[in-house]
Amino acid sequence: MDYQTLRRNCPIWNDYIHHNFVNQLATGTLAPDSFRHYLKQDYLYLLHYTRVMALSVYKSDTLAQMRLGQAGINAMLDLEIGMYLDFCRQWGMSLEEVENTPESAATIAYSRYLLDAAMSGSLIELYAAIAPCLMGYGEIGERLKAQGFMADNPYQPWIDVFASDEFQAITVQNEAQINELLTQAVPSQVNKLQQLFNTACRMEVNFWQMALELS
Repeated sequence: MDYQTLRRNCPIWNDYIHHNFVNQLATGTLAPDSFRHYLKQDYLYLLHYTRVMALSVYKSDTLAQMRLGQAGINAMLDLEIGMYLDFCRQWGMSLEEVENTPESAATIAYSRYLLDAAMSGSLIELYAAIAPCLMGYGEIGERLKAQGFMADNPYQPWIDVFASDEFQAITVQNEAQINELLTQAVPSQVNKLQQLFNTACRMEVNFWQMALELS
């Protein structure tokens, strides 16, 4: 079993990758309030995602696995969360406003689902649950880059982050690391791993929809 198998057997993968929120980002037609709502909610989500990565260290059996989890924590705390706060400032939102934003129902559902999977399952199950988030943004970035640069698109800086060579290289590295873990899966785990992956994809779709609907 590998990541591509999980992706290929997920019936709603394209609903996630080609969601209307993403398509509107690509064309620059997304309502600014939807983007602001997404930025604030994704900041709140990433705080919980960092806790999931901390649990991955706890669940690890080897030093290499612990270092993988540590790298994920560092990436969140030192880079990605800061990047989202930078975007928030650029779109007129202060740190105080972002931190005091109530979590949407979609944010609560998704983040707590990941935390539950991380706490109750094995390390392999944890990574199956976070794989859509870990890998999906790289695929989205690659697809939007192929569609071409739009100088007048207000969301182009966001696209550029996930389309960058640096992020694409990280995505390739993440896939290799996920595959290494998945090689340890036994046949009796396959259905559960696919279910974890599919449910996380549903949560991703709901997250985009939440941003569109300002819910």
